Amino acid sequence: MNAAKPLDNFPLVRSRDIEEVREAIARIYAKPALVPAPGVKALDATINNCRLQDIDLTYGAFGAAIEIEFPATGFFCQLFPIRGKGDVIIGSTPTTLTAGGIAVVPADAEVSGKYSDDYEYLVLRINARKLTEKLAALTGAAIQEPLRIEPQQNWRHPASQILQQYVPLLIDTLSDANPPFPEWWIAQTEQLLMTLFLCGHCHNYSHLLEQDVPDAAARQVRQAEEFIVANAERAISLEELAEVTGVSAFSLFSAFKKHRGYSPMEFVAQRRTRQGKIR
Repeated sequence: MNAAKPLDNFPLVRSRDIEEVREAIARIYAKPALVPAPGVKALDATINNCRLQDIDLTYGAFGAAIEIEFPATGFFCQLFPIRGKGDVIIGSTPTTLTAGGIAVVPADAEVSGKYSDDYEYLVLRINARKLTEKLAALTGAAIQEPLRIEPQQNWRHPASQILQQYVPLLIDTLSDANPPFPEWWIAQTEQLLMTLFLCGHCHNYSHLLEQDVPDAAARQVRQAEEFIVANAERAISLEELAEVTGVSAFSLFSAFKKHRGYSPMEFVAQRRTRQGKIR
């Protein structure tokens, strides 16, 4: 009996047929060019996919040496190789994928690569439009040029390190959970992932996230708390809190830490009757 794989409770495809695997991948990403290495007659593919709302997580293994070409998808993808090796070109940037490494696929980038027969991977995928909205909420700035994230991660940034550790833990949690998940939990989880993703990578708006920002006033902290208490039974977004208080999310975070010792999202979690749990 085969050992359970990550996200096995969210199966997308189990197949040895190349065309069936290609069609399954097309349902969640985009239809790829998928070519087995010379001498390979069939795959032994296992692909699992868990969709939240604006983010999804995938585990995959093809069970054979293979070449793949993906068109641009309109999503940012962070790749977490967990076994084997892949030599890929992301846009025009060559990258080697091995266990413990990480690479980012920009929303407008094509990807081509060759993968070993034992290659296994995790993927964090984020809707580009929603990520841009999150950037605007965090910074309070108008985002006019498309968000462009460099393929290589900023390893030194604490957010990068937290993201690298958090995604496998989240996948472990989801692998033992049964949907549907509470709306508030999905919202909080996606906000955390998007914030870590934006802060932990170098991009054309990084300077807005690195600059010093003035704290919100204590009055605005109380205003945010009152809004959270009044809406405790539903998902609450950073965008809403920024709009309600009239300050950027970064300013609000700073003020919460200063005046309360915790973040706005930690205060949201305190209001939940099932704090830190999902169904």
